[in-house]
Amino acid sequence: MESFRSRSRKPVAVIMNAWYMWNKWNWPPSKYIYPLFVGFHYADHQLGYQPGSVIKYQMLTGEGGEYLRANGPIGCRDEFTRDNLDRLGIESYFSGCITLTLPKRQVRDMGRYICLVDAGDEITRKIKEDLKDSDIEIKEFTHNRPRDKERPWEERKRFVEERLDIYQNAICVVTKRLHCALPCLAMEVPVLLSRISPDETRFSPYLDWLHWTSPEDYLSGRCDFDVTDPPENKPDYKPVREALIKKCRDFVADCRDDERSVAEAVRYKKGDKAMISWRISMLREIIPEWERRLDQEAHELSSLYQELFSRFIKTDTFRGYDKDRKKRLKKYIRSEANYHKFMINYFQIDMTVRAAVEAHPDLSVIRKEDLALRTICDEYLKLSKRNFYRKEKLMKALLDSEV
Repeated sequence: MESFRSRSRKPVAVIMNAWYMWNKWNWPPSKYIYPLFVGFHYADHQLGYQPGSVIKYQMLTGEGGEYLRANGPIGCRDEFTRDNLDRLGIESYFSGCITLTLPKRQVRDMGRYICLVDAGDEITRKIKEDLKDSDIEIKEFTHNRPRDKERPWEERKRFVEERLDIYQNAICVVTKRLHCALPCLAMEVPVLLSRISPDETRFSPYLDWLHWTSPEDYLSGRCDFDVTDPPENKPDYKPVREALIKKCRDFVADCRDDERSVAEAVRYKKGDKAMISWRISMLREIIPEWERRLDQEAHELSSLYQELFSRFIKTDTFRGYDKDRKKRLKKYIRSEANYHKFMINYFQIDMTVRAAVEAHPDLSVIRKEDLALRTICDEYLKLSKRNFYRKEKLMKALLDSEV
């Protein structure tokens, strides 16, 4: 997003509804993007595909924050993001999510069925048991899909429209997914949200707008949402929906005949050099901290392996190994081989950075340094992910060994 250039070299109007920032070091967006910030979500804790990153709110300070101030007020997807932007001195308001603007789709007879969309194993089993003797079909779906950047847009669009058609014509939808529940609200499909906890930051204020339950309450019968004869959705979301529709339509209308150049349209006026210099200074501070974190993670993983092995040598499986194999294994664990296995391979990182920079020989010196630092962050994120999931796997193995 930060490197985007339009083919015409003119600004492109973009409704910037998204979860920012998966790769936080690629901030802010390109000057070729003329933004309307609505549905903006940002969390300092690590969720989704970014476990372990040390970057919190640093990229929303300095020039990164000035960019948002210049393009404000910022419409936020949730009250958590709005409150945090307020604390950073960035003007913001609660806009709701762009999925609330979805129109109703064609209602047609597709049979009697309900949709369970990542509803959770316990609720799914309960509903299947309750409806086993009924004429109501249960359709199960998941929103866990691999990210395929090469998938053609038309194919993606067709898939989404087909799925929305299914939701539209269901008796009701039961889901733990925010981006299933909100489209159902918009299309006026009865929906029940299942959440273990009401405290997750992304769901404020949506829990007030939705019928929702915890798995415990649903299983115990304390939830009065009847999936065979569901209540209508609450109307509380409608004022936010209408305001967001108007905001987006006005933005599109204003931009339709806008012939300004990038220099004329851009609101952040300090220019590329100031922004890149700021980003470089931030990353120079962040990267050493990240290296310390990765080194700590390597030591933790090595210790977990040693603990797991100390238990393994007491098993019949290990006792069945021949003498030489036992000796090799004990020597391997006593050495710090596992630590070295997980520590940063600086040579490999350096080769990756060199390749990235050499692929862009026309870049200025400052842009090359910026690219190099951001490439390092890309590589460190891969290591953080690997360490996060490896630690989960080792912890599970240790728990299983206690059984």
